[in-house]
Amino acid sequence: MPKTFPVIWALHGQTRSGKLEISRERIELSSRGYTFGFARNAVAHSAVERGAEARIRGLPAITVRLAGGEVVRLASLGGAGSLHEVAALLALVDDGEPVRRQELAGAGT
Repeated sequence: MPKTFPVIWALHGQTRSGKLEISRERIELSSRGYTFGFARNAVAHSAVERGAEARIRGLPAITVRLAGGEVVRLASLGGAGSLHEVAALLALVDDGEPVRRQELAGAGT
């Protein structure tokens, strides 16, 4: 069953508000009139970033780098706990094992 989170997300210089849906096979970001989706195994790296330059509308964001070089950033509208739940889900593959290192950027700053 997919998990859904309210988010603000940025791609190609455009910032949108909408939802993030994470299912077993896919990750999909959608807003009014626009959807961006990709396979879960296309995530090459993800990191929670808290620096001022990485924030979206003042909120800490997760930077997601895809295997093809695309970068999408998202901030949770559900609070800090929700942000870390999303980060953990992005770092898992179908069998529940982590496939890549998910980092907390700027930790200790």
